[in-house]
Amino acid sequence: MAFGALLLAGPIATFDQGIWGPHAPYLHRDFLGAVWLFWAEGAGGSEFWLSQQSWPQGGLPLVFHIPNPWDGWLLHDLTLPEGWNRMQLGHHLANLGAAALFVRSTGAGPRGTLGAMALLAASPLMLHEIAGGRTLSGVAWPGLLALALLPVEGAAAGIGAGLLLGLQGLCYLYTGLLFGLAALVLRPRAGLLAAGLLMAPYAAYLAPLWGGLDTGAPPAGFTRLPLAGLFTAEAVPERFRLAPGLLLGLLGGLLPGRGRLLAVVLLAGLVALGDRPSWALGGGSVASPLAWVLWAVPGLGRMHHPVRALFLLLPALAALVAALLDRLPRSALLLPLALALCMTGQVERAAAVAQPVEPPGMASAAWLADKEGAIVDLTGEGGEALGLQIRHGRPIAEGLRQGRGDLSARTRAWAAGEADATVLSELRAAGFTYLLVVERRGPVDVSRIEAALGPPVGPGVYALATPP
Repeated sequence: MAFGALLLAGPIATFDQGIWGPHAPYLHRDFLGAVWLFWAEGAGGSEFWLSQQSWPQGGLPLVFHIPNPWDGWLLHDLTLPEGWNRMQLGHHLANLGAAALFVRSTGAGPRGTLGAMALLAASPLMLHEIAGGRTLSGVAWPGLLALALLPVEGAAAGIGAGLLLGLQGLCYLYTGLLFGLAALVLRPRAGLLAAGLLMAPYAAYLAPLWGGLDTGAPPAGFTRLPLAGLFTAEAVPERFRLAPGLLLGLLGGLLPGRGRLLAVVLLAGLVALGDRPSWALGGGSVASPLAWVLWAVPGLGRMHHPVRALFLLLPALAALVAALLDRLPRSALLLPLALALCMTGQVERAAAVAQPVEPPGMASAAWLADKEGAIVDLTGEGGEALGLQIRHGRPIAEGLRQGRGDLSARTRAWAAGEADATVLSELRAAGFTYLLVVERRGPVDVSRIEAALGPPVGPGVYALATPP
């Protein structure tokens, strides 16, 4: 864990200068949804602020957007950027610390564990979810601690492992399921059934979602592990690259007594590569066996980010690397340490913390903060509008889920030149008082808006009606 912190010394030193998140944090829907949740919980409650989205009908309940809101409920007083960055770093280091305990639990000695953990900490892949600005979907330490408890004798250890697996499922349902399968492969224990104590209430909470879990195809792009990442190829971004040396774990899997660990590696690898493996990011053409599983098992079709299986894949590979190092001369330890130190730059760049803290349109949000009425954010079709609602605190036509109402879409179409004789009057009748235009991705043509509403009354703000 200390080595993981050392590799991130640069990003840690800039915690007060930028946000730990994606390269364009305030144009990134997942990041904005997570930050919005923390803000909303600390500013009156998320359900209230959902009622202020997709105005005037309001947004759907939180479960339809963020099925695992536990961190926002508990940690909503975090400040940006320092508090958020510390939380994300804490999750990353906890993942590494729990992985070290798991590696040791497999019988690895201190020397093998040191070399394997250096490679694991130096793998930018371990930062994938956290570097993308997400929160609980990047948490794997409960599942890793559960696996570390499996060799411990006694009913209490088995029940503890089961409860930790349930906690992993609360973080992300599908990684909880994957770690549960891994536990059954490594050592089936009756105590693992304790996971149901946490998962049964969670399943009841998720009940409104069950009917639509399999709808929609997985999005393309950053959703599965590209094969190029296994070989640290430049065809993929750095946070998709494996630290050189971890693949030696496949050789470690051939050692006596390591067959179950190798089976876990193959299971996690099959999932991480996704339903259509590809060399780089984007669509693959040949379906893997996982595609049939996702099709055949109800509920699994909603697992849109199989790449998250790497939080099991990489520690399992590290355990096999450790087993290999324990059987080599002591001098062999120098190789993984040297490889890890060579990855420092890639790990720092994968963390992606030196990003602007403020979203585009801050001057507009500041102007609107003491105004009345609802707002149509013409250039914030979804997440981007959330980044400014955090600042101005007004009802908006947009929301966590697009398509809730059609006023926002109709207004954008009208501004782009489509005929709509009633949209402005309908906006006024619904309580909208301002149109907001922010140049988030480049210049915006406001000629039609100014022809109908006159010049802006504030920075990027056009008056629809006099506020009530």
